[in-house]
Amino acid sequence: MSNKIKISIINQNEIEGEGLRRILIERSVEDVEVFRKYSEISFDDMEGPMSSVFLLICSPVDDMTLDICRMAHEAHPEARIIMLANECSSMMVARAFRVGVAGYISKDTSCAGLVAMIKLVELGEKVIPSRVISDLAALDTTSRPIENDVRISDTNMSGREIEILRGLIRGEPNKLISRRLNITEATVKVHVKSILRKLQVVNRTQAAIWAMSRGLSGNSETSMQEEIALPFPVLTGTRPPSVKCNGTYIAAA
Repeated sequence: MSNKIKISIINQNEIEGEGLRRILIERSVEDVEVFRKYSEISFDDMEGPMSSVFLLICSPVDDMTLDICRMAHEAHPEARIIMLANECSSMMVARAFRVGVAGYISKDTSCAGLVAMIKLVELGEKVIPSRVISDLAALDTTSRPIENDVRISDTNMSGREIEILRGLIRGEPNKLISRRLNITEATVKVHVKSILRKLQVVNRTQAAIWAMSRGLSGNSETSMQEEIALPFPVLTGTRPPSVKCNGTYIAAA
């Protein structure tokens, strides 16, 4: 790893942050600091082109964490931002990359694998969980275009199902959706099955893609009248080129 690299771990949990710092130092990563807040990081000592990795320990991944990533990317676009999280749904990973994240790593990753992935991010590669590739592989491989004249309002979905569909767009697991809507997890599962049947898709990822192609967002305040049909067909079954490394797929930048 480059001698110029500086890893700043941002984590409100001091024990978890220090534990990760020790893991990296034991594997020859010398310049590692732990901060409770992004605002505590000082860039005054950086000379020349900055080679820095922000390693954010995010569990759970939430809007506040994504806002931190957005601020860090806007303030220091040359820095690499990595998220290390329990939640690795395709929609959540997509949201992270939209705000400037360069690497999204599962906490299930081995210590050696983590260091290897940080090195890849430093080199300018994008790192995503293999779970995302599995979701893409599960898409319909017939590459048939989705009929854009079918709108969400035509699917006969209830208001509750629309709210759950927004949760799928945000990448929320059933447990989080049930807690947010104050219903049981079993009820959420029933609604999800109904959503998949009404949209004629096979999994949560396809349902989220279908809904987003009609203009539905994960924001509960967006009205149904804001739905739009894209002026181009959305193809399913598309799989981008990638390289597998230690259980994680790396897509070219």
